[in-house]
Amino acid sequence: MTVMDKSFQAPWGTLLKVLTLLVIVVLIGVPGWLLLSKDCTVIEVVLYCGIPIIILFIALLFTVKGYVIRGNVLGVRRLLWETEIDLSSLVSVNRDSKAMTGSIRTLGNGGLFSFSGKYRSGKLGPFRAFVTDFRNCVVLKLAEQVIVVSPDNPEMFVEILSNIQSASR
Repeated sequence: MTVMDKSFQAPWGTLLKVLTLLVIVVLIGVPGWLLLSKDCTVIEVVLYCGIPIIILFIALLFTVKGYVIRGNVLGVRRLLWETEIDLSSLVSVNRDSKAMTGSIRTLGNGGLFSFSGKYRSGKLGPFRAFVTDFRNCVVLKLAEQVIVVSPDNPEMFVEILSNIQSASR
């Protein structure tokens, strides 16, 4: 991280905590109940245990851990890598705690460790989400796409990006 980098955490909101817990209980509980309730073949054991573990592992990899602003780049920190978004075409940035309201997931994760992927709503049109707490949503409108994130300090996040946007004009 350089001197100009600014990092933000991605705290989990109540909805994400509840959904993640429920999905984990279902992914572990149902196969566990099936394994305990009948004699299973080796193939059944592998399927009952393997598929839920693979689903959990993949979703965990795509969790959103935080965000870092590096000049004209927004880094979305994942478990093992960072997704970079070029902010040079940033048109506007604003806090909107209702940004995800009424949105439909078209491709991605809807609440297991994060709300991330491609979404669509009547308000924003198609957008990419990297969200962990709906209350902290910030909408970044770029020339070619819309991004929704949820940093721990949305006001400071908006202020920093607004300053970057103003400086690049």
